[in-house]
Amino acid sequence: MGAWHTLTDPQRAGELLRDILSEVGQGKRRNRFNRALDDVLSEAHRRHCQVVSFRGGKLVVEVDSAPLFAELSGFRREELRLSMNERLPEQPIAQLTFRLGGTGHV
Repeated sequence: MGAWHTLTDPQRAGELLRDILSEVGQGKRRNRFNRALDDVLSEAHRRHCQVVSFRGGKLVVEVDSAPLFAELSGFRREELRLSMNERLPEQPIAQLTFRLGGTGHV
């Protein structure tokens, strides 16, 4: 079962605790990647970016500006991935993906 349940969908305490701990762990990882983004992007660009997830070496960053999305995903993706990996040697990014905020996601 996932983290989202309806009021009529009971969840065992162990499952609930596992979901909570998983979310806390993901939050810590996101904070680490957010700090690395702070280091590699200008403050003006950083305000428009938010780490969404990191799974299996894939970091997803949401960008709320279409021109910035085009710049980062089209021209700077590899440069940023390598710069972030220098700051995060214990958890390297194999793939850096940008997505435009406000669009539908699966």
